[in-house]
Amino acid sequence: MPSSDPSTPIPKVRLEIKQGTAIGPGKAKLLEALARTGSISAAARDMDMSYRRAWLLASSLNRAFKEPLVEASKGGSGGGGALLTPLGYEVLRRYRRLEQKAMRAIEADMRVFNTLLREGGEAPTDVFADDSAGALDTGHQGAASSPAGNPVEARAGTMVDAPVTTTARPRGRPRKAGGTAG
Repeated sequence: MPSSDPSTPIPKVRLEIKQGTAIGPGKAKLLEALARTGSISAAARDMDMSYRRAWLLASSLNRAFKEPLVEASKGGSGGGGALLTPLGYEVLRRYRRLEQKAMRAIEADMRVFNTLLREGGEAPTDVFADDSAGALDTGHQGAASSPAGNPVEARAGTMVDAPVTTTARPRGRPRKAGGTAG
């Protein structure tokens, strides 16, 4: 499983359960908070979210499934409340199990990604801001900028004009063969 180190990124599993409706870590935490507190308002406070937001999330889950996941009772002299239904517990249990399976499946790749990340998570300043040698525009570098890394040798600080082969990947969506974009 992912490291408990707070600087280690932890992937999040989000399932689109039907068009326009998803369940992810936030809704799962809400269901857990509802089960623990027995109240939408208490669950919302636990999650530092508004009552309205918690109610809307619970309501969206209720609409997505054949039966409600959360049953709420109106307030009154004894106060209101909200309970997870048996289906609510089942959905939460299955989501958490699926989340664990997904984490195990990507664990080795996450270890590799973690070794590739910069310490402290800070990105450097814009590394492409200073292009005084023209390396990004033309693929050439002057001898003064980096002669050792230049595939075309420069003599006496001059630019050598030679073809440079690069491998480019297309950006955006691929076009269909034989057709036009659009």
